[in-house]
Amino acid sequence: MTVRPPRLPDALPQYDAGHMQRMIDDIQNVFDQQARALQVGYQMTNVTKDRVLDADSTSTAELADLLGTLIEDLIDAGVLGR
Repeated sequence: MTVRPPRLPDALPQYDAGHMQRMIDDIQNVFDQQARALQVGYQMTNVTKDRVLDADSTSTAELADLLGTLIEDLIDAGVLGR
């Protein structure tokens, strides 16, 4: 799904609370759409926390642990959903 950001309107000559609220709602809707796009239900098993990677000498298991750690960190930060 491609999310197109809304085009911001031109500034009004005076403050209009209703107009400002609609702009805030539009921006919030974009954030909500992006958040829903990231909530995809990742599940991890057998992940050993690993934040060190030797790029010259590594294994598939070490890469999997590193990726699993990264995904768990993103879930903990609220960027991805379980």
